[in-house]
Amino acid sequence: MAKKFAVIFDNGGGTTLQVGKRGFVHHYDDAAQAAKDVRVLMDTDDTNDWEGNEPEFRQEYNQKTERNGGYLWHDRADVKSTIQKGHLSYSEVWGGNMGDFYKALGVTVEEF
Repeated sequence: MAKKFAVIFDNGGGTTLQVGKRGFVHHYDDAAQAAKDVRVLMDTDDTNDWEGNEPEFRQEYNQKTERNGGYLWHDRADVKSTIQKGHLSYSEVWGGNMGDFYKALGVTVEEF
């Protein structure tokens, strides 16, 4: 069974990957590196030997915070469908970190 994960884009330009309810968590300043790790996770579902677990960055989803522009959450299905779609328009991109993340996964991202 595929591991559940969330990619959380924050309004400060950071990107957090958290796997499952108690699995690996890491905050990235480089969204492209987050994308590389997500690709490995999607291909292998294995984080057992990953270094850099930062459980202090774990978050619970909060619709109010997301709606107010603090964070944008993408789960495995969101990431997979965006990759399959292959394109994000300017209006779909929520900050440079999201654009950089999806560009690193081969998605065409419309520039400003």
